[in-house]
Amino acid sequence: MAAAQQLMKKGKRHLAIYIKSQCLTGTGTGGVGHEHLKCILDHLLDPHMVVDSQDRFDWCRTIMAGGISFEEFAATVRSYDNATMCGFVWTSDYVAYRCRTCGLSPCMSLCSDCFLAADHSGHDFNMFRSQAGGACDCGDASVMKPLGFCSRHQPERATQQTAPHELLVVADLMMSCLICRLLQHLRDPSAHVDDESYTVILPETDHFLDFLQQLSDMGAAMRTVITKTVCDSELYRRFCDESSGPTGTQANYKERLQSLKRVPVPEAFRGVLGLDGPLIHTCLLDELFFWMLKYEFPQKIVTLLLSLLPDETYKASFIETFVKHYPYVSIALVNTKDKPRMSNSVVHISVQLLSPVQLATQMVTKHNLLHVMFICLMHMMDSILMGSDSITSDANPQVVDCSTPIMRDHSYWPIVSDVINVFSHRFIVVDYFLSNRDLLSYWAKIIACFQGMNLNIRELVQHVEYEPESYYAAFSAELEICASPMWALLQHLEDESSKDFTKNVIEIFSQQLHRWFISTNTGVFIKPQPSHLSFHYPLHRYLSVFIHSAIVKQGMSFRELNLSQEFLQLLMIHPLQLLVGFHEIYAGLWVRNGLQIRGQAMTYLQCHFCNSTIDADFYLLQVISSQLDADHFIQTVLERFHVLDCLTFQSNSELFRGRSFLARDQEMPMLEAMLSFLCMLLSIRTYSGEMTQDVTRQEMVALLCMSDRTHSQLIDSFPEKCGLSGQAKDFEQVLKTVSDYREPVYEHGGTLQQGKYVPTADTWVNLYDPLHVLLRSLHRRDFQASIDRYTEHVKQHKLFKGSSNVWPPFRIPGPLHPAFIGLTKLLHCRTMHGLIFVLLYKAVSDPNIPDAIIFYTVYLLELALTLPNPDGNKREIYISTKHKDKEFCNWFSSSNIFLNLMTVIPQMTVSYYRRKELDMRVDVLGPSSSSSASGVFWTVVPASQNQSSDGSNASPDPMALQIFDNPLFAISGASQMDVVPAAGAEENQVAPKYRHQGISANLDQEQVVEQVVVDQSILSLLLKLHSKLLGKSGAYLPFQNIGGNDVWPLADSRVGDGEYFIRKILDTICLKNEDCRCYISAMTSSQSETGKASSESNAEENRRKAKEKQDRVMKNFLSKQRVVMETMFGSDIDSPSAEEADAVKQSVFHCCICGQPTASLDSRPVGLTALIQSSSVLGHRRHCSDPLLLHLSDPLPHINNSANEFRKRLVALKNDFEEGSWMMALNSGWQGGVHVQTCGHYLHLDCHRSYISSLKNVNQQQSQILQVQLGEFLCPVCRQLSNTVLPIPPTSTVGASTVPEQLLVQHVAELLMAVRNQPVESPLTNAMRSVMQDLTNATYPQYRLFALGSSIPNLLMFIGSLLRANLEMELVLRSNNQTMAAAANLVQKKSCIFPLFHVLSMHYKIGMAYPSTDLWSHITGVNMEQQSTSLSLYLKEVPLMLKDACTMLIQLVLSLPPEFSKSVYSCIVQALYNVQLVQAVIIVSCKFSADEHEAWRLKGHRAGCSQMEALMTFVIESLSRCAIYADLEPPVPAICQSVWSPLSVEETVLDHLLPFLRLSAQLRQHLFEEELPPVSSAPVQGNRAEFELLVTFLGLAQKGSSAESKDSGLICTSCLRWFTDNHELLVQGWCQHLVQALGQQPSSLRLLLTVNPTWYPPQLLQLPKSYDQIFQFYRKKQCIQCRSQPKSPALCLVCGQLICYKEECCQKNSIMESVQHSIDCGGGAGIFLIVNSSIIIIIRGPRAAIWGSVYLDKHGEEDRDLKRGKPLHLNEDRFRLLHQLWITHSFDHICKQWILHNNQL
Repeated sequence: MAAAQQLMKKGKRHLAIYIKSQCLTGTGTGGVGHEHLKCILDHLLDPHMVVDSQDRFDWCRTIMAGGISFEEFAATVRSYDNATMCGFVWTSDYVAYRCRTCGLSPCMSLCSDCFLAADHSGHDFNMFRSQAGGACDCGDASVMKPLGFCSRHQPERATQQTAPHELLVVADLMMSCLICRLLQHLRDPSAHVDDESYTVILPETDHFLDFLQQLSDMGAAMRTVITKTVCDSELYRRFCDESSGPTGTQANYKERLQSLKRVPVPEAFRGVLGLDGPLIHTCLLDELFFWMLKYEFPQKIVTLLLSLLPDETYKASFIETFVKHYPYVSIALVNTKDKPRMSNSVVHISVQLLSPVQLATQMVTKHNLLHVMFICLMHMMDSILMGSDSITSDANPQVVDCSTPIMRDHSYWPIVSDVINVFSHRFIVVDYFLSNRDLLSYWAKIIACFQGMNLNIRELVQHVEYEPESYYAAFSAELEICASPMWALLQHLEDESSKDFTKNVIEIFSQQLHRWFISTNTGVFIKPQPSHLSFHYPLHRYLSVFIHSAIVKQGMSFRELNLSQEFLQLLMIHPLQLLVGFHEIYAGLWVRNGLQIRGQAMTYLQCHFCNSTIDADFYLLQVISSQLDADHFIQTVLERFHVLDCLTFQSNSELFRGRSFLARDQEMPMLEAMLSFLCMLLSIRTYSGEMTQDVTRQEMVALLCMSDRTHSQLIDSFPEKCGLSGQAKDFEQVLKTVSDYREPVYEHGGTLQQGKYVPTADTWVNLYDPLHVLLRSLHRRDFQASIDRYTEHVKQHKLFKGSSNVWPPFRIPGPLHPAFIGLTKLLHCRTMHGLIFVLLYKAVSDPNIPDAIIFYTVYLLELALTLPNPDGNKREIYISTKHKDKEFCNWFSSSNIFLNLMTVIPQMTVSYYRRKELDMRVDVLGPSSSSSASGVFWTVVPASQNQSSDGSNASPDPMALQIFDNPLFAISGASQMDVVPAAGAEENQVAPKYRHQGISANLDQEQVVEQVVVDQSILSLLLKLHSKLLGKSGAYLPFQNIGGNDVWPLADSRVGDGEYFIRKILDTICLKNEDCRCYISAMTSSQSETGKASSESNAEENRRKAKEKQDRVMKNFLSKQRVVMETMFGSDIDSPSAEEADAVKQSVFHCCICGQPTASLDSRPVGLTALIQSSSVLGHRRHCSDPLLLHLSDPLPHINNSANEFRKRLVALKNDFEEGSWMMALNSGWQGGVHVQTCGHYLHLDCHRSYISSLKNVNQQQSQILQVQLGEFLCPVCRQLSNTVLPIPPTSTVGASTVPEQLLVQHVAELLMAVRNQPVESPLTNAMRSVMQDLTNATYPQYRLFALGSSIPNLLMFIGSLLRANLEMELVLRSNNQTMAAAANLVQKKSCIFPLFHVLSMHYKIGMAYPSTDLWSHITGVNMEQQSTSLSLYLKEVPLMLKDACTMLIQLVLSLPPEFSKSVYSCIVQALYNVQLVQAVIIVSCKFSADEHEAWRLKGHRAGCSQMEALMTFVIESLSRCAIYADLEPPVPAICQSVWSPLSVEETVLDHLLPFLRLSAQLRQHLFEEELPPVSSAPVQGNRAEFELLVTFLGLAQKGSSAESKDSGLICTSCLRWFTDNHELLVQGWCQHLVQALGQQPSSLRLLLTVNPTWYPPQLLQLPKSYDQIFQFYRKKQCIQCRSQPKSPALCLVCGQLICYKEECCQKNSIMESVQHSIDCGGGAGIFLIVNSSIIIIIRGPRAAIWGSVYLDKHGEEDRDLKRGKPLHLNEDRFRLLHQLWITHSFDHICKQWILHNNQL
């Protein structure tokens, strides 16, 4: 210790140099340098000292660097990195890439640096955010193709120069001490007091592990040093010896090692190398892995060990260590409390080892990993096995309990994932696994643990009390443990070379099934329990898919599989029972089992499961049915579906339903289910005949026909074989052929639609298969939707013109595989023909038969006529003339369909048993004193005694058998027995009916035999059904053979109704069999005459009934309408008052609440619904029309916009003038102003108050959206958000103009003097005050006050700015016709300037301290007391030439009384035009050079004041006495005098005049309801044309002046009209005031004279075309506020600032940064692009909503949260829509899913 401290006095750097020099000069490990280094390290890494000391590691870093800085040392070592593999290890949430074009393994992944450094253009790649962590495979040729390697990991890099010995000599000596010290700390006995010791140990190793990770990141040279140390067995032996003392840690290590639980090895695998031996550690790596396991895989240790994998020596040792500890890992997966994290860590490690084929093969063949994984999985399942509830035999099979945490938490997933990875390698599967029958048998035993799991038992009495949630765990387990490995195995059995391995699988799984059948007591003659249902039979499904592979892919015959008939019958029992139960669920038989049972049925069909569940079950039944007797199979299906009782000819079957399995309302659904099952069984070719591309097409058509879908929806919903990648390689090609792409659009309401694929016309007509759609429909409504869409298509394209229902276009199936040709025998058996007969008989005779049963029956008959009988026509057998009911196979003499079509069945023998007393009446007697407590007893009366001779009801027999209120005789359900009143009951009492399900009394039974006359054949029934559907008899004319040539009368189309398809079948019969044609001809000839008369009478009767029904409906509707009108207007609305009667001539408004049309009166005003919101849109106008590009480089550029310029002008005025003056010189509102908009609907203010009161009582869900307490409500008509009502003034603004023109100036002054400050109190004025309060509240506090202590100027400035901002906003929209058109399409909007003006005008007058006559005098030059020019100067007042003309216009107009004429307005505009023109001339003169000043000063002496030259000369001379022109430089160099020619001066002045003219015209348009012509109507385009249009509209252009001015090009001065004779003196006074204000320092106010008047509409930042540019730049960029990298960066699309979204680091006053930025930048409206998600978040005041994304992939889809990771590109239409919504303030109306953000975003 002392020696170490003495050495350390040298200092870090000198000690490092000394140690390195001594190590280089010393010889052997006992040299001086080695001894000194060991001495230092013993001190720094003292086990008794704290390991987590940053200072100690700084010493280690310096010593290892050898005298240079550690950063320099790391860079030097990294320069010798010659590793050809990257190996970079990342943790969860890291952004990585996967390229399927370059990948050889589906698990291949690349770090972002390697991906971006390589060329993957045109590849199929995606970006993903890692969930469990991973490692970069760049440079690993066993996992990916070399074409995807980046430049840093090319193979030739291995030839680089290796690191010199002297560079790493100290590191080599230090590494063993470092690793051993880490293990000493992990062994620390003081911390191992419980199983959660890692919470104490691991945090102390953070700095240690970080240091080791830094060393590993230096590259291959340093990794070699580390791996050599951890794999050194001799070093580990010495370490253990040194730790064996009494104070050592070896004992604790041994204790912890022995505490590990072992996995028992089955007898079959005992003696297999490495399975049953003790766990022995041989190197530091073994023990390090052990502690990683013990501490549940801490992330830093996992990352360190994985980062060393590029070293080949280390990789071999790590594989052995991994397999050695694998059994203990499986136990830890079950026992850990943090299962998801630990599972991810285990998969993180194993996927790196098992993905490369060489490593996986080595682990399986050399270390028996497959045995280990099977044993671990079986041990895990053994712990959760339970007995099956459905078995009563002694050999009860054990199945897994799906409710256990192992199943619920998917603890098995890491092991199963490893199995799937191993099965992905062909060599392991074919040459090792499938060749080892013991291993294969053990796998079959594992699969048997899931056979019949999660058994459901049907509830028959009451609803299940508790619905289990374990069913999805069962489906997940079967998919992951059984199905995924199954598909992984099958991908290697594609050709004949592997047929022996397939036979092995079939043989072993058949044996396992035999054992399972015995244990479950399954027999051929033992029927399964109909109330038991399990969806899980993986053994059957293994057999199904391997039989398919053997026959279809490997060319084996069915006989080679050695499957006996008895075994096939056993094999059929459970899949058929499952499908029957599945249909029972949809028919409502399992409704008492709750929603979870329906969830199981839907999961059974779900796309991720269907290939492995229902498809495999259907295929197995197809195989079985093709080998068994057809009559036996069909009869079994009928019995299992419980539909035989529905197919009886029994005439009075309603009385004998006690033995029926199905309730009355369940019969037709189950019959329909049975028919659909048979149709699917015969037509589905998923496994039995179709090629892969045909299957892909069929699946895609089914998805598209249910609904239009996006590309990702198609991918996600496409049936998949779990565990296989790239299953549908022809996906894109098929998609192009069956669908049309519909570009992403937005609907009228603003809803964003993504790019979708819709079926083509050919798909609907030729490819749509309703049966396959039904097979893939989770909900029956999906199937119905496809039928409705198909019907709409054929009618829209006029493929069907009838009024009847279109039948589903069932397709004739394609050819079968020769091995399954026996499947068609089902269509040519006598049982099937008998079934068709009875169904057609019921379709003709029973009007309640659903259409579905008819078209399924017709389709089966069509298939029988189309698909040939593989056995030919068997010889006839003798059939008795007495046909027995339900014995379908004995009704016909042969299987010849054409012979059976003509076979007439004369009668049917119906035999059934009944109780002798069954046909009886039940009398309900009234209560008596001797009755039971309930007072009810029953009397059962034989029906024969209750009928009179004429069939009427007679009085009951008083001696009838009485059954009292006894539970033994309880009758439950809905009886079909008649219940009649007992003696003493009221005669008019209606007898209820209830179902009889058996009486408990032991009554005798008797057999009843009936003969039911039928006398029909299949053909006769078809003809009758055709007539029934057509509505007239004898309509069918048989197909004729014309000239010896067979000609089809109908096209081969599948579009039609029932009559069409039956006619088509009849035509087919006539074409194929002459005897049948003659038979049909004979029958139709006798029906033709009787059909005409009956059809005509029926048609007339139908018309009469339809007319009567229509009259009843209209009468009922009118009655209800009258009640509603009386309710609305009868009591709530008073009769019109006298005041209202006098207001008839005023405008009438319809209240959208009460509906009453009234005028707006002072006593009862009408208002306009409006939305008030804060806005800074105007503040983002710029002088450039091109949008700003989003910056993708630092630093953030400065944006010069109108808000910034306003602030500069404000500062300039505040510094030199009084508050009362400068605040009246300009308007604010560009930033944080208030925008008012309306939908245009009116309502009474009292109706509005009632409406708001009612909203306060609505449910909480709506109150979360609306802040009713703040006055928010939805417009009752259009449902747009509103928060105020603008009252409509009762009088018009337009007043009569009787004042002569020469007295207008004086008249305006009188109007300004006559204004009253306080209005008369009325409901109207109160409403206006309320609106003003709303306007104030809508403004954020920082935008309300511009100066402290000046409330009145602040108020006046605020009011004027409100009007100015709304006018300017309308001008912005008007300047962009496209935006206006889009705004009109988005939401319903109308102008509300007129009512807003009156609200502001009233409050402006209230706030005025004195009238505006002084301002008016200063503008006009006319003194209000006498007609003399007013030239008084106000030294502290803002000069008139520095005031904003628009501001003064608004001040003057707001100061006027409500009634003023157009002439008054025109007079004010004319006076201000003069001011604005002089201002413009002054501003232009400030841009002249000194030479140009002199030239223009001389040019104007010869012209009058009406000419521009004279005015310019006068202004220059008036201002030349001050320093305003001193040192002025023109903005561009003056090359010649023509730079400022008269024309250019005129154009520049015109640019300064246009903003004032536009606003004046806009205000005039609203005040006087005049339509402002669009600029495009002017004959000449440009500013000059707009100027002429505006001055003409405003009445400024003098007659004849415009035309004369056009020739000279000077038109501005032609509109001048002065109100004083000495206007030169007036202009001189304005200039003198300006000169005096400028004083000796003109630079401070020169900004006000160098303003650019042209403002272009605001625009959002222009985004790059590729989203990847944004993502790569901003995901690593630091926030300018907190200087850290945001976890969720967001980008403001208005200004481009990066903010921390939903993070507390940048919050101020409990307000998150995004909310605060929306206020600062957007006045409460923020548009943020979430960088890690690509979506756009809208913040609007207190709400926020997800708008969508402007970046879509090539299929027009969003990729929210970047889950798919496909390249995204800017969609211009969506970006344009976003801009339009922002500039038109329409987010509140368009976005529907708002939430209250509570300042937490």
